[in-house]
Amino acid sequence: MGAITDARAALGFLTRIPVGRIERDEPGLTRSAAYFPMVGVVVAAVGLGGWWVGTSLLGSFAGAVLSVVATVVVTGALHEDGLADTIDGLWGGATPSERLAIMRDSRLGSYGAIAVVADVLFRVALLAPYGTSDWFDVAGLLLAGHVVGRGAPIVLAATLPAARSDGQGARLTSPARRDLAIAGITAAVAAVVAVGWWAPVPLLAAALTVAAVRRFARRRLGGGTGDVYGAAVALTNLVVAAVVVALGREGMGWDV
Repeated sequence: MGAITDARAALGFLTRIPVGRIERDEPGLTRSAAYFPMVGVVVAAVGLGGWWVGTSLLGSFAGAVLSVVATVVVTGALHEDGLADTIDGLWGGATPSERLAIMRDSRLGSYGAIAVVADVLFRVALLAPYGTSDWFDVAGLLLAGHVVGRGAPIVLAATLPAARSDGQGARLTSPARRDLAIAGITAAVAAVVAVGWWAPVPLLAAALTVAAVRRFARRRLGGGTGDVYGAAVALTNLVVAAVVVALGREGMGWDV
């Protein structure tokens, strides 16, 4: 029952799906991190459903918009909020303490607004060219992006100190090797499903994205925060999906 409880905790933490009362203390959150990528499967399924309905009834562009909106709604805009706060903080303050204070401010700044709009527009643009006959390709790019993206906080938690003693960043501590293995295998399987033998390419792109986020967070904040982890999910999701689309356009993937 431990694995089921941890998976339910991960689903309740990363989405707005009602799962009942769950453990939200530091050990419980860290244990559940192994199942963060599996939550990406659920989010991808929601996005695929929104895309199918919108594309079938209203056309491909409407389907792309509905897909992105559906994933934002089911996650409560958790990662978009982290992206906005992180970008505001990284470029809005002169010192680490000032940047952290900006990130805690509930008001949305210009940098953060631009970042979220750009993220959403790029995600819509990646989906817009596909019609209903391309459902397998859409399923692959959504699955790879959302699953691999949700592995980013686990890597950051294992390699970054917390920038402050409170908040979500401090609650998610370095996972055990077993949990890292579960998350890594899940991400690898999603990449294989998306592009077959070319799976190392989106995984490498994800690794480079996480490394860049880690570098910025370490140098400009002194460590990780919950917002940084959310931003890492959003950025990794976008980069991986873009790589999957690019590989597909070049004929590198499944021939369906």
